[in-house]
Amino acid sequence: MKHFAANYVFDGKSFIKNSCISFDDNGHLLGVGEENSGLIERERMIYFNGILCPWFDKSQMSKEKTLVIFLKSLGLSFSNQTVLPVILLENIDLIALEFTNRTIAKEIS
Repeated sequence: MKHFAANYVFDGKSFIKNSCISFDDNGHLLGVGEENSGLIERERMIYFNGILCPWFDKSQMSKEKTLVIFLKSLGLSFSNQTVLPVILLENIDLIALEFTNRTIAKEIS
């Protein structure tokens, strides 16, 4: 089992603060944690500064859109069929939940 935690997890509907997502060893989603569940230490857990969300085509990312509008426009959601990879958005303005000129998206596994 793998656990990934971050400042926020976007579950396709909302941003969950200090949440985590858990996958089995085959890469299938086991669950998305509640707020602050990412602050509880777990075996094989990695904490990231940024936002975790389901995979999307990174070429769609536009600095002109706000982060919230962009992610909601993709219609993403985690389900038990979700498999790795997951996207980590780094260098985000975590107060305003907006892109910065240094924002990058990278796959994690």
